[in-house]
Formats: sequence, C-alpha cells, structure tokens
Amino acid sequence: MNHSLISVSVCVILSQALSAGEPLTLKQITAEQDWIARSPQNPRWLTDNSGILYSTRREGQVGRDFRDTFILHLDGSSIDPIRITPENPGPYFTGSGDWNQDQSQSVLNYEGDLYLYDSASSSFTQLTKTSARESNAFFIEGGNGYAFRRSGEWFTRSFYGSLETQAADIRFDDPPEDPETPDHDLLQEQQRELFEIIQLEDQRKQIRDDDQRAWRDTNPNAVAGPFYLGKDNRSAGVSLSPNAKYMLVAMSPKDRPTDPTDQMPNYVTEDGYVSTSIVRSKVGNATETPNTFALLNLESEEVIDLPLDTLPMITDDPLAWLKAEQLEEADATPESEIVAEVESGEQSSNSEIDQAKGDDSSTENAESQEPDPEPRSVSHYGTRWNQAGTLAAVMLVSHDNKDRWIALVDTTTEDPSFVSAHHLRDEAWIGWGFNSFGFIPNSDTLWYLSEEDGYGHLYTKTPDGTVTQRTSGTFEVRSVMITRDGSTAYLRTNRTHPGIQELERLDLQTNQLTPITQMGGTVDSYKLSPNEKHAVVMYSNINSPPELYLVDLTTDSDPTNLTHTVTDEFLNAGIQTPEIVGVPSSHTDHPIYTRVYLPDLQKYNGPRPLVVFSHGAGYLQHANYEWSYYSREHMYHGLLTSLGFIVVAPDFRASSGYGRDWRTAIYRKMGYPELEDFKDTIDYAVSNYNADPERVGIYGGSYGGFMTLMAMFLEPETYKAGAALRSVTDWAHYNHGYTSNILNTPEIDPDSFKRSSPIYHAEGLQGRLLMLHGMQDDNVVAQDIIRLSQRLIELEKENWELALAPIEPHGYKEPSSWLDQMRRIHKLFMDELYNE
Repeated sequence: MNHSLISVSVCVILSQALSAGEPLTLKQITAEQDWIARSPQNPRWLTDNSGILYSTRREGQVGRDFRDTFILHLDGSSIDPIRITPENPGPYFTGSGDWNQDQSQSVLNYEGDLYLYDSASSSFTQLTKTSARESNAFFIEGGNGYAFRRSGEWFTRSFYGSLETQAADIRFDDPPEDPETPDHDLLQEQQRELFEIIQLEDQRKQIRDDDQRAWRDTNPNAVAGPFYLGKDNRSAGVSLSPNAKYMLVAMSPKDRPTDPTDQMPNYVTEDGYVSTSIVRSKVGNATETPNTFALLNLESEEVIDLPLDTLPMITDDPLAWLKAEQLEEADATPESEIVAEVESGEQSSNSEIDQAKGDDSSTENAESQEPDPEPRSVSHYGTRWNQAGTLAAVMLVSHDNKDRWIALVDTTTEDPSFVSAHHLRDEAWIGWGFNSFGFIPNSDTLWYLSEEDGYGHLYTKTPDGTVTQRTSGTFEVRSVMITRDGSTAYLRTNRTHPGIQELERLDLQTNQLTPITQMGGTVDSYKLSPNEKHAVVMYSNINSPPELYLVDLTTDSDPTNLTHTVTDEFLNAGIQTPEIVGVPSSHTDHPIYTRVYLPDLQKYNGPRPLVVFSHGAGYLQHANYEWSYYSREHMYHGLLTSLGFIVVAPDFRASSGYGRDWRTAIYRKMGYPELEDFKDTIDYAVSNYNADPERVGIYGGSYGGFMTLMAMFLEPETYKAGAALRSVTDWAHYNHGYTSNILNTPEIDPDSFKRSSPIYHAEGLQGRLLMLHGMQDDNVVAQDIIRLSQRLIELEKENWELALAPIEPHGYKEPSSWLDQMRRIHKLFMDELYNE
C-alpha cells in the first residue's frame, strides 16, 4: 500500500481509466471484493493531531471479519502507513475525549482506561488502571476535576487529590418504610399490644435510624442519595451534568412481556444436526417499552419527576381517525358513521371519536365521565447538556414515530420540568436521519436538525425563544459538527446536486454557507482534527472506491489524497461509468434521478432489451456519485451492456436524498409510487435510448426484491421477467421498527398491509419469476418466501422457481453463493429478454 499524496483530480483519471477493457466475467464480479480495493474504514485522529488511524481488510485473508489497523503519520516522521501489530502496539491515543476550556488538556479513553493529555508538553498521564472499563470521560465545569462512567455508574475525581467519588447512589427499589408510620397487619398490631419487648424494639430501631440519618447528613463526603426510583423500573440511560450537580435519568419498566418470535433453522451445521436460533418479532407484536424520567438534584438529594403532560399534543392520537374507521367497519351500523373531522384526522381523542360515532351522552357528560387522555408512550433519543450544566435538552419520540419533541429542563428554576423547545409532527413518520441536536458551545442556544420545511435543515433556538433556520433550500444537511468556540458548523450537504455530497462550512454569525470540498462525488463521512484545523474525509465516486483525503480548513487548497488502495486489476477491468439522468416524472414536479447504463447503441439495429434494477432498503440513495454498496450489481450492469442490454436504476419515491415528501410518498401504499416511477423511467428509456418495451426485466434485493414481486404481480403487461432476492412478501411478517412507520400495524391498518404485500397479488403473475433467498436470513426470514411459494403452488402458477442458499444471511457473503445467484439471474435475462 502506497502513501501517495496526489491531487483530487486522480478521481477523474481513475474514471477515465475504467472506460476501456474487456467486460468482467460473473466469477470475477462475484469474487471477494478486495480485488477491487481494501478501502480504509473508521478513520480517527491522534490526540496530538500528528496522524490518523484507520482499518482495512487484512491482505490475503479470505473472509470479511479480519481487519488490520494502520497509522498514517502526517508530521513527516513516516511516508507510508504503518500496520499496528503486537510487535508495534502503540499506544496510539485517538482524539475522542473531552477538552478543557482553554484547549490545553484532554481527558480520554484508551483500551478501557483513562488518560490525561497535555498539549503543551505533548504528554499523556494515565489516570486509571482497572480491569473494569472506564468511558464517557469529561471535564467537570470549572476544570478542577473530571467525571467518567464505570460499570454503569458515574464517578468523579479531582485533579488535586486521589479521591474517587461515586456521583450518586441510585437504587431501583421502593424507599424503605417510614418508621413513624409503620405499615403493620392485624397480627403485628396484636403482638405490639400484648408484648412490651416488641414495642421496645420498635423504639430502639427508630433511635438507630434517626442517629444514622443525623450523622449521615453531617458527612460532607457521603455519596449523594440513596435515590429510590422504584422497584418496577430499570435504567434506560443516566446523564450527568457537566457541573456534576444533577443527573437526568430515563427509566423503563423492569418487567415486560415476552414477545412472540420466530425460529430459524440451520441445516448446515458442524455436528450434522439441525439447530435453530431465535429471530425478531413481527410488526405489531413487539412490546413498546415506555420511558419515564426523573431529575436528581445531587446536592439536595431530591428526586424531581419529569411528567410528559407538559409536551404539546402528547395526548393527541394521530391515528385516531384510522382507529375510528376500524371501529366503524366493525360496527357496520349507520350510527357508526364517522364525521369528516375524524376522517381527516383533525379529531383525535377517544372522547371525540365516541362523539363522532353518535354517542348518546352530551359533550358535558362525556367529558365528566371520561378521564383525561393519558400521554402517549415515548422513547428517549438522548440527553444533551449546556456547557454550564444548568440546562438539559432531551429528545423524545412517540412510539408511533409521528411526533418528536426536544424538551428543555432548566435546573435553575424552582420547579424544573419538561418545557418543549421544539415539536415536530409528521403525519407519515419522523425521518430518522435528521434527529441530531445539542447546544452551541459556550451558550444556551439549542441547535437541531428538522424536516419541517420539507428538507432536513439546521435550526437554532436562543434562550429568548428566537428560532433561526440556518440552512434552507431543496437539499439536505447531515453530519453536523460545531467548533468548540461555537462560531462555526461543519456539515455535509447535497446542495450542488442531489447525488453529490460535499463538506461545507456554516458561519454561525453571518449564516454564510461555504463549500469546503468541491470534489464532485460523495464525501461519505468526515472527522475534524482535535485542533479543528484539518479534516479527514472519506470520499468515493461512481467508479472510485472510498479513500481518505486530508482537508486543510485554514486554506482554500484542494484536498490531499492520503490512501490509494485501489488495485491495478480493478483499474484495468474496464468497468462502465453510468450516467446520472434526471428522468421527468409524470406524477411529481421533481425528476426521478436514475443511473443509466447504455451499450454502444451504434452497434445494434432495433430496440434493445431493458433491465430495471431496484435498490434495497427503500430509504437509500443509489443514483448518486458514490461507490455503491451494490458494487457487484454495478459491475454486472456493465456486463449486460456489453451484450446490448440497457440498464436503468432509479431512485424511486421512498429513496433518500430528495426531501421529506419523496421519502414519505409510500405511506400506507408501499410499492405503488415506486411502480409509477419505474414506468416513467422505462418510458424514458424507450423514447430516448430505443429500449424495447416488450423486453423489460427487473431485479433487486430486500426492498428491491419486494418491488420486483410487486412489478411482476401488479404490472405483468410491463415486465417479462423478474428476479426477486431476499424479498419481503408479506409486510405483516416483517419487523416492527421499520414497517410500523410506513404501514402502521396490521391491527390498526389492515388494508395498508394487504394493499402493500405481494402475497395478496400473486394471482397476477404472468412472466417468468426467479426467487432467491438465504436460509440464515434473520432480517427477512426464509419463511416469508416459502409462504409465497405455497401461495403460487395453490394458484397453480408454473413459470416461477425458488433457489435457497442454505448458509447465507440477508446479504450473501460467500463468493460461491454470489456466483450461483448471479448466474441464475443472468440466465433468466438471457433466456427471456435476449433474442439476438
């Protein structure tokens, strides 16, 4: 591996170099991918800014689980990366710790112990040496000590002594009985009436308890507490304030029902016997564990409950209208007709639904008879403190994922409580990619990401309530990092093009957004150096696998290429670079960005066969300038074009990168907007590239497999052949977290599940269908495809086949399995679409 410092223009050269050469074979395409590159992973800065650590796949080792770590010195002490080995172990301290106010010291974790770094002397002092693992260290406000976690507990230490103090004694138990009001049953009371010795023992116990409390209250070194938080609770997260005076505790019920789960058999085992493993629950069967919250005052030893009823719309059920429809269908009587307000979702409480259904009681009687609605259950998405430790921001998300709150807790008030700083409701579901938040350093100003204007953007809110949208436009903001002086935010955006991600700088005083990189591809991630003068970015392009680049944040110079892991074999492979085309949509105002792979159309007479590739995950971006997760499929598309095929890979509605409306277009109707976008893309290829509308195939995995089934079942007149890999066939059998966002649950919204599940449309199959599935798939379990197979058998369909891979999980791993899969797909398309 060479440590070559070459210009960013190398990416253009690499792409040009890949335009020539013979097409790859299927065996080469499906081989272990280190023949392409052993791309760097997980870059992290050394604490003293002198270099970078990163990992790569081990050279010459078959398998994905073997990694080596390298150090890349940037101070001139070494040119080439150096592999870290047992003979060269370091230590190499990375800059993931907390810095003090003047940036002179950092407290950090290394191999489970804590160290103090002094920037003036560039020296490290070991602070702990234990078999337990210390983590989450930070400087206590004022700089006189530090706090850290060990075995789930918070501890503090002063720099002026060796005393280590447990921050609080938290007990998930009920408080002991008050000796002044003992709870005695009838027999115990009788004993005390009859025997003076028992009365005397009671008196002695009370004296001992009073003495213990009195002496404990005079002990300044006693651990704060005990704080009794209830025997029915357990911890769901404990956050210590930077001034070490408060703890914010999230709790969940200790006992929860056992969710029903599936059993996944494994037929290829070491001992020759069939084994089974437990896999996830199905949608609607996963128990929702509600969180409750308390603020602990470590000085006054007070437990302050933080009820949720202060949050806006917390008692409002956004699915009330849908539940009312289910009640209406169940009642099937004229009295059950729901008024338009409920149907539109404007009415939401149970009492309102009853009134809309024709409840005989008056409004006043209904309100007097029914209790106030309870707050909906929420999950804790993190706690952030301001630098002074006086203000906490807590992100809460409703279990139906339609509401998100950022609530502030001001510890300086007489009665701290949750006060909503921001509330976001999405009638479909909250986008999980835009939930970052925190405080701007050295201030009480809150920052957060939100899709409230239709795109994920950065906002700030000052203590006086002033909200400022810091970025705006038809682009998305991700990966926000704010400098320690609070003056600048670094972030990734796709501002120049939906398929290009660049690093940008936002001046928080002037609100000016300035590009840092202009590389024309995808900055997959970035890490600021500890001194915030440089950034290391992970960059890739369509035919340039990820590499590390160094960006000088103090100048306007081009990024410097730090790693060059791509192989000569890959450079000489002649892999086609597709076009990214904005296909006009007949259903939206926004184009459908699509990867288009074209053959040399001058070589062929007549219309060309067309293959549609559907990416997986639903919420994923594929028509972009990035080395794709689908590297094998990407190379296979070049093989197809060498045979005269046209391949299109659209970012259908539901894909990421295009805003909230594009993301949520599939709410309660998965598969339908996507098919519309596929049809627009096919029509575009027919009109512009002479694609043959009579020879169209489709394939994809996971969500792409689901879409293949929907295409083959719902639009058999369009698709002649399809290959569905690891497909969801019935959304009622998929997991809760993903599915309930988009389709709600089968109990609440059964029509959406039937509408969106291929198994209910299998009678439409006309073309030839190939299904492939790994039997060790714990994501989309093989039961899903087997149930569809039985359905096809009962429908007496003949033109389908199923190939199971006995040892493979959701994403195939072994090259032999990949080769078998791709050979079958290729044979399908050659048999059904290729008639040269």
